[in-house]
Amino acid sequence: MTDSQDGIQEERREYHLVRKIFVPACILLAPLIENNDKSLRLSGYAMVQIVKYNFPELSNVEVQVVIATVERFHREGRLHVVMNGG
Repeated sequence: MTDSQDGIQEERREYHLVRKIFVPACILLAPLIENNDKSLRLSGYAMVQIVKYNFPELSNVEVQVVIATVERFHREGRLHVVMNGG
């Protein structure tokens, strides 16, 4: 990234591993989150376990960031855009 004042701006995002696995995590969680809207009620604990099982390299904080972000993208109607490479 560039900054008009000093030429280079430092990356501010903290969770680089989350960015790396975000699309596969969306693909994994999308059906679960969509079903939560309809009839199936999946607990937050269950989603944490699913993400930890599939992405064991993530810390507990990163797991929470993934789940919260996927849920937010779903609420905003952007989840399928991310999953389709848009």
